[in-house]
Amino acid sequence: MGDLSAVELDTPPDDFLPDEPEGAAFHKAFQASGIAGFTCRYLLIERQGRRIAVVPYFLGTFSLGTLLPDGLLKKSLSWIKFNYVCVGHPSTDFGMIDGDTSAETLALVNVTLRKKASLVAYKGFRDNLPLAGYTRVRGLPVSVLTINGDYYSGLDARRRNDFRHKLEKAQTLRFEEHSALPEHLAQQVFLLYMNTYNHAPLKFERLTLAYFQNTAAISQFLLFFEADTLIGFAQLIGKNKKASFTYVGMDYLHNRQYGLYYVICLKGIEICLRDGYQQLELGVTSYHFKHLLGGQLIETSLYFRHSHRLANWLLGKLKFLIEPSENELR
Repeated sequence: MGDLSAVELDTPPDDFLPDEPEGAAFHKAFQASGIAGFTCRYLLIERQGRRIAVVPYFLGTFSLGTLLPDGLLKKSLSWIKFNYVCVGHPSTDFGMIDGDTSAETLALVNVTLRKKASLVAYKGFRDNLPLAGYTRVRGLPVSVLTINGDYYSGLDARRRNDFRHKLEKAQTLRFEEHSALPEHLAQQVFLLYMNTYNHAPLKFERLTLAYFQNTAAISQFLLFFEADTLIGFAQLIGKNKKASFTYVGMDYLHNRQYGLYYVICLKGIEICLRDGYQQLELGVTSYHFKHLLGGQLIETSLYFRHSHRLANWLLGKLKFLIEPSENELR
């Protein structure tokens, strides 16, 4: 690794991932939100004192049942746990390193991180990273919508009419858009988030009320009311022609009544068109629905290596438990 060195950072530099919606401000807000189960840190990689990369990572405990849907298999495997260190971020679908990702740089990262946990992983990376000796498995693909010109004219007639019908059905709802989340609505937004979190078959990070308060200033919140009752929201974070539907929450009874999830997404697309965003990250899961919206799947990979040879062999044999199932890809 020659003249490379690694410096530990508690928080990212202010210019970390400057072109990404979920850059330094998002990372710092997440860290300040008291989210249990994760400790986020950063490695500054330098060559003779010159910065060549900033590598985000987090520490936690991984259970083999984490990525499995609720059921007997999940319960039976949940006791198998490993302390791990993972390059990436708990809350972002894509893993990103700000700067150089050469084999030399990643070798130094791995040497440094192996001192923190026996299991080293890389989550959500799109590129074929040069990680010799690591097992590579398929991660959850991310649905990304490219937005050009008139969104509705690019749809086939059947979908266009269906979406317009759904919007008409929800015309009685009141819509509000806020460049920052009003403090008096933060608790209601959090409760809707928890409703969606508890409804999800796969669970990873669990946000706090503080998360929504801390990220309010860097977000747009789309709020949907039935009379005076908040029944749905979306958090949109955008930068440099790219936007991300970071979190969505809703009342599922009203979802069936109004087709609320469609309405939330379609309103978000309209706002992206208005504000000049050309790409909207729709996230993972619910792929059939996002395909109807026009989203294209971007494949991601998960890499891992355990320092104990037998444990590494066993994880390699059980990698099918980590890869998304056909049911999860629908």
